[in-house]
Amino acid sequence: MTDFSIIVQSPEIRAIVQENTLERAFHDALFPRLLFRGEATAELWAGQVGDSMTFTGAGLIKPKTKPLVPGSDPVPSTFTSEQWSSTLNLYADAIDTNMPTSMVAIANLFLRNAQQLGLSAGQSLNRLPRNRLFNAAESGHTVADGPQGAVTTIAVKRLNGLTKARRPDLALGSPVRYDAVSANNPLKIRIWDTTGAGVEVSRTIVGFSAATAGDEVGPGTITIAGGAVTVADRAYIVSEDRTYLVRVGGGMKIDDISSTDLLRLSDIRAAISRFRTSNVPPMPDGKYHCHLDPTSEAQVFSDPEWQRLLTALPDYYMYKDFTIGQLLGTVYFQNSENPIPETVDGGLTATYSTDEAFAGELFNTGATSGVKVHRALFVGQGMLREYYTNLDELITEAGITGKTAEPRITNNGIEVFTERIQMILRAPLNRLQDQVSTAWKFIGDWPVRTDVTTGDYARYKRACVVQHGE
Repeated sequence: MTDFSIIVQSPEIRAIVQENTLERAFHDALFPRLLFRGEATAELWAGQVGDSMTFTGAGLIKPKTKPLVPGSDPVPSTFTSEQWSSTLNLYADAIDTNMPTSMVAIANLFLRNAQQLGLSAGQSLNRLPRNRLFNAAESGHTVADGPQGAVTTIAVKRLNGLTKARRPDLALGSPVRYDAVSANNPLKIRIWDTTGAGVEVSRTIVGFSAATAGDEVGPGTITIAGGAVTVADRAYIVSEDRTYLVRVGGGMKIDDISSTDLLRLSDIRAAISRFRTSNVPPMPDGKYHCHLDPTSEAQVFSDPEWQRLLTALPDYYMYKDFTIGQLLGTVYFQNSENPIPETVDGGLTATYSTDEAFAGELFNTGATSGVKVHRALFVGQGMLREYYTNLDELITEAGITGKTAEPRITNNGIEVFTERIQMILRAPLNRLQDQVSTAWKFIGDWPVRTDVTTGDYARYKRACVVQHGE
C-alpha cells in the first residue's frame, strides 16, 4: 500500500497513485509437524482394498519352580495365543482446477491446489494413526449417557473397547481372537450403581448397538447380564481388560479431572513405570516415546519437582529451547496434533464425529462448559504398524490418462511427510480440455496389537495416556 505521507497531498497526484496493489503470490498457512505416522512400522502388504489379515501373538509358558519327583517326567506345558486383525482401506481426496481461472489468478492456482491437497493428504494420514493409538490407550473406559433406572440396556457415551471380548476360560467363548460380545462370549465390566447408597457392581456385556452402524468407537448402547442397574448421568463403566491410564488427581472417569489437576513429573513416572512393569520394549532408538501438546509441556515446566531437578541450570537446553528432550528413558515430542478441541472434528462443540472416530471426550463433563482435558501419549515398540499397498501395481499395461507420483510437499520451509501416498494428475477430459483434476490416494491400515496373554488383564499394554486438566 502506498504511503501518502511522502507524496504531495493534492487530488491530482492521489488520483494517479495506485492503492492496495495485489501481490501475485500465495503464502503458506500455519501447519503442524506430522509425527504420529512415524510411530508405525511400515510394512508392504501385497493385497487389494477390502483384504483382511489376522495376526497371531504367542503368550508365555508359565515358569516352573517346583522340583520334579525323582523318576517322573515333566507334564507337557502349553501356551496361550491371541489374535488381532487388519483390513486394507482406501483413503483419498481430490480437487479440480479450471485452467483458464488458474491462468488469470494472482498466482498459479493449479500448483497451489496441488500444494494444499498434498498438505491435506499428509495431515489426514497422520490423524488416522493418531486416533488408533489414543483409542487403544483409552480402551474400556466410558460413562453412562443420561440417568437410567433399573435397566439392562445402558446408553453410553462411547463403545470404545466394549464391543469385543476374548474368553478362553469359557467353553463357548472366543479362545484366541477378540470377537463380538455375546451371551457365550461376554465381557466383564464394573459399573457405578446408584441404587441405595451407591456401590460398584460387576456385570458382563452380552450385546451392543452402535448409534451409527459399523461404528464401534462412538456412542451406543450395551446390554448387560447379571442383573439390572440404576445409573446416574455419566456414571462410570469400565471393562476388566481396560487399558491402564494415568488420570491426574485419580478417579474412575474423565469427569474427575479438575482445573487444578495439572501434569506433573510424578505422572510421567507412573506411565513409564507401567511400561517397565509390563516389559514393554522401547522404540528402536532405545527410548520410549511421549507426545505432548504445548499445554502439557508448559505444565511440566511449572512442576516444583521439575524445577528442583534443573536448579542452577538456567542455560540448559531444556529451558533455552522450552523442550523436555530426553528424560527417564523417554524421548518427548512437541506435538500440536495431540487431540484437543481444535484438532478433532467436532471438538469445538464437544460433538462426536464419525468422520474422525476419536473416542476420547475433550471436556470433563462432555460439554464445552467443562474443563478442557489434555492427553500425553506414551508409546512402546510394536504398538502400531502401517500396512500399505504398492500403488504402482494398480497401473496396468493400458496405462493412465495423466501422471502419478509420490508428492514432495514443502510448507514454511518444512518438508511434509508424504511417503507411500500417490498423487494423481489427471489429464483434462472435459470437452474444452481445461478442467484438471488432482487427487491423492493411499491403500493401507494401522492395526494396533494386543498383549492380553502376558501380565495382567489389560488388552493393550504398549500405549499409555496421562489425562490432565488445563
